[in-house]
Parts: sequence; C-alpha cells; structure tokens
Amino acid sequence: MSGQSPGAEIARSPAAWERLAKNWMLEVIERSPLEEVDELPLGWISHEAAPLIAEILGLLSDAGAARELRLSPAALERAAMLARERNPEALVKKLPGEFAALQTLLIEALDREVPERDRREFARAVSRLAEVFGAVQAAAMESLVGPEPAVATAQPVKQSDSRTPDEPDLPSAWLTTLVSEERRTGIPFAIAHFEVEGVERISKGYGAEAADRMVDAVAGILDGQLSGRERSFRTGFGQLLAVIPGVEAAQAVELATAVSDVVERSQGGRGPRVQVAVGLASCPLHGSTPDQLREAAEVAAWDARAGGRGIAIATVSMNEHI
Repeated sequence: MSGQSPGAEIARSPAAWERLAKNWMLEVIERSPLEEVDELPLGWISHEAAPLIAEILGLLSDAGAARELRLSPAALERAAMLARERNPEALVKKLPGEFAALQTLLIEALDREVPERDRREFARAVSRLAEVFGAVQAAAMESLVGPEPAVATAQPVKQSDSRTPDEPDLPSAWLTTLVSEERRTGIPFAIAHFEVEGVERISKGYGAEAADRMVDAVAGILDGQLSGRERSFRTGFGQLLAVIPGVEAAQAVELATAVSDVVERSQGGRGPRVQVAVGLASCPLHGSTPDQLREAAEVAAWDARAGGRGIAIATVSMNEHI
C-alpha cells in the first residue's frame, strides 16, 4: 500500500460502497425491534448511503485533503434528507447509534486494508473519520433544530468539536449549571469518566501524535452515542467526560456499555489496541458540587480499571462493578 492513503482502494470501488451500504442496512435492522422496522430509513439507505460512503472514503484516502475536512454540499444535503424523513423524537434517539454503526463498519473496512506497518496511518484515518461523522451528524440534526435558545432548555446542544483537552473550567462550568438546575427542579444528572487505556503504550511505541489520534477516535465514538443535552469533554491526554442530564448513574450504564462495545469492535486484531474504563456518578447521590462528582466518577473509573471489570458506579462506601 506504499504511496497510498488508508481507504484508497475501497474509495475507488463502487462494489465496496454498495457492500458497506448493505451491511449498514442489515446492522440498522438488527438493532431495531421488529415493530419499529417500518419506521427505519431503509429507502434512504438503499439510494443515498453508497454515495455518502464514497465521499467519506474519498476524504480519508486523499493524502492532500485539507486538515479541516469538509463534506460537499451534496453530502450534507443527503444527511439532512435522512433527518427530514424521521420523526424528530426517533431521530434524537436512533440516529447517533445508526451513524456509530456505519462508523464502525468503515473502521473495520479500513483495518482490513491497512497493513501492519502502517498502523500510524490507520490511527490517523480513524481520527479523521470521527471528524467527518461529526459533520454528518451535525448536518442531520441541524436540519431539524432551529436557532439555539438564549436560555438552556431541553433542546439539543452541540457536542464539543475540540479534540484537544478543553479549558480546565469548561466541564466544571457546565456541571455547575446542572447542579443549580438539580437544586431547583430535583431532576438528577449523571456523569461518566472515561479512562482510555493503552494510550501510554501507543505513545511510547508510535509517538504522542498517534496516541492522541486514538483518543480522538474514542472521543468521536463517544460523541456518536450522545444526543439532546448530553455533552462530552476531553479532560486529559487519555481522559474523557460525558454529562448525561435527567438520569441517575445506574441509568448511564447503557451509554457506557455502548461506547465500550463500539471501541472494542472498532479495532482489528493487529497493531496497538485501546479500551476504556468507565466510572459513573450522579448528582445528588454521589456529590453536590462539580469537584465532588468528578472525583467520585474518576475514583470509580480507576476501580473499574484495577478490577478489570470495565464499568463501575461510585457509591459512598465502595464501587459497584457492572
């Protein structure tokens, strides 16, 4: 594959685009209850998915592509068409998972194409893929969401676009707002602290940039699982934080499990691997200030990591493993 970028072969193959579109359709059907199959965008997938996949792969395979990846107006319109065909409630609930399924299929396709010696290129391609899917999902959601209100409400809030660690006070400022809301309304919220394991090893063997891009890829997977007012932040070199309004920590296990599963499935058997350890906490059960909550979730994540169990919920006396 010398002289080519990841995705070059499949980016030129209409048969590969169609095969990926079919596999995506099967995945979307498989993850849906039988009574909801009639509501799925199968017509859109059959007609529009292959061209969208072709453009995404083309962006990844173009070694001269701009650092800031931009989809064409036609691709953005395809994403908007997908949103307009859906019930808004179903869109917010289903679309992130559907796009995450396609993202996983494309990562697996890239992994099969990239040889062992080019794992750094693979990590770079996965990171760029996360950027592209962020733009695709944003185009879909923005076709239904009007201007953001001046006061925070239950309207969707755009996830963080920055993949570098956020300003130290940004997550705490967001948490402070939710703590105030909880005191006023009694509605709880949960946070999930993600430790991306394996980045230190990748940094030593492949360089800090490769490790950073792997964290970017995990952050993109996390963003793909979020919706509504849920928000993600990158809080450290290998650390991510998700804020999930309206639920207790135990109800956030589903999100943590989904992210962990996609991260696991997104990686092939070759080259360096990462996995996530997740600590969950909620307000007011585990703390009533941003610092208390973040500490509780971080301690739970480290407990999950030490125990090899993946996910842990913070408690007053000990962490409950999942």
